[in-house]
Amino acid sequence: MSYSSLGERISIGVKARVRCSRMLSTDDYWALLGSDTVREIAQRLLSTSYEEALSTLPSDPHRQDIEASVKTSILKEAEEFAIHMSNPRDKFFCTWVRWHESENLKSIFRYIAAGRTDRDELRRRLYVSQSSKVSYDNVLSARNFSELSEALRGSPYYAPLTDALRLASTGDERSLFPLEMALDNFNEASLFKSLKHLGKRECAMLLPMFGSRVDLYNIYILYRAVTFYSLTPEETLNRLLPMRYRVSLAFLGEAVRAESFERTIELLKAHFPVYADIFAGGLQGDEPQLSLKRNINRYLYMQAEKLLGTGGPDFHTVMAYFILKEFEINDIIHITEAVRYGYDRRLAAAYLIRPIISGGETEWQ
Repeated sequence: MSYSSLGERISIGVKARVRCSRMLSTDDYWALLGSDTVREIAQRLLSTSYEEALSTLPSDPHRQDIEASVKTSILKEAEEFAIHMSNPRDKFFCTWVRWHESENLKSIFRYIAAGRTDRDELRRRLYVSQSSKVSYDNVLSARNFSELSEALRGSPYYAPLTDALRLASTGDERSLFPLEMALDNFNEASLFKSLKHLGKRECAMLLPMFGSRVDLYNIYILYRAVTFYSLTPEETLNRLLPMRYRVSLAFLGEAVRAESFERTIELLKAHFPVYADIFAGGLQGDEPQLSLKRNINRYLYMQAEKLLGTGGPDFHTVMAYFILKEFEINDIIHITEAVRYGYDRRLAAAYLIRPIISGGETEWQ
């Protein structure tokens, strides 16, 4: 390891620590939840680290304006870090950024599926990373899924999305779920595979975080397949990520043949009790889908917090910060929707990824 490499890692790690100190506090969360209007949320955020991101908002912003601004802010911030990284950290980091680019593509999927032809508004809401390999002029000009497939030719997304786009273009598949899942699978697999290109110490630091993502993602897809789709065990296994962390292929093969997902949770309890608690607790709520996604993300949030506090400032500090920042942005969007549609604020707080209500936590929390 060269001294220049060590200096680079410490420098960006220190920078990430400073950015962490500027993240929203619990009091900030409650203040946002106490807002009466979307405009008031924007005004409150202008006194935080999101000031620059929201500085160009209209005087009476729509919730989607806030959502687009905070989502693009993390990509702009990522570019500030990326220019100070060298191989192999820059490649891993760009793979993580590409994972966020999938939100752009999902928005385009929805526009095409809805038959919408005016893309100017969508174009304004997208933020294209400098590392992007997608020609957005071509992609935004696509009128249907067949044209979208051609527009993605030459990009990293062309091969993994070809089959799903073909089914969508012929009308054999009307739901966007297979298409979005193919995109998520590609990004999650690419991110996990790129870990091996990092140094031995960096890989060891980040593996529990990204390995847990793989485990929880596979179990969640299994849950979706069993609960909402009439798929054979073989079809379900083919939709899972092609890599494993703690949850082995043998376990997944047994779980996918269980008579119900409740039985799968029983199997998890015997081998992976933390994962069992995450899924069992989530599915017991009044809003099981919201509770389950919150539990999965909250576990990863806590993994990132633990990673942030491990050792001195280094590359792992950067990744922990950006994961925490991503969850903070998801919470801002959730709060903005709660205010816009007049949802019960304390109930909204209960579904935030960051825990701001104490009491009743399970052991993993």
